[in-house]
Amino acid sequence: MRASDAGKALKAIANKLWDADVLEHEGFNVLQRVVRDLRSRKRKLEWWQEVSLGEPVVFKHFETSTGLIVRPQIESAHVQVNQDDTTRPPFESLDIAIVVKEPDGTPLSRWHIDLANRNNGKFQPGPLFHLQYGGRMHGHARYMDLPLKVPRWCHPPMELALVCEVISANFFESAWLELREDPTWCKSIRLFQRLCYEKYLSKLQLSLDGPESSTILGDAWASNWG
Repeated sequence: MRASDAGKALKAIANKLWDADVLEHEGFNVLQRVVRDLRSRKRKLEWWQEVSLGEPVVFKHFETSTGLIVRPQIESAHVQVNQDDTTRPPFESLDIAIVVKEPDGTPLSRWHIDLANRNNGKFQPGPLFHLQYGGRMHGHARYMDLPLKVPRWCHPPMELALVCEVISANFFESAWLELREDPTWCKSIRLFQRLCYEKYLSKLQLSLDGPESSTILGDAWASNWG
């Protein structure tokens, strides 16, 4: 997947989200900046998506079933794609943080999709690709941080476009139900699905077809797969 292809697909997704009225203006602008960065890389197969702390992808307010008003946002993203390695999903680094806040900015929850860290050649415990709750509540007092870093849930990798779809589907379902019927939306999302899921699903299938002495979680553990 070339950088220019990723840029074209992300641009289509950002425009569709804007037209569906689920993105705030500043969130749309951040996605457009990522698009420009991608398109500047042209035909290169090594590219990245960066969302900096302090410049999040901000979505519209959402009212929960209990009447609570919240605002989801992609707080930060550091995604570096390197397609040289054919044994696993093509990410050299991956960390996307999703935060749900009250209108006054008070954080209610924080999630991040991550590639296991490696220090001195050794991976941290947990699945190579995982979903994790909590972490540092940036811009707030440290007592608001959630101290536990486990469990790390076995989860496929997701980059910026796929995370945008998950947020849209969960918080703005009526808009997403229309988006998922849009051929341009689906074509763009499917490009990123292939990037993220192809090697991941192959790994799961190999594990299912493998010896009865192993499990999917064991095979997806960072120390085994990394």
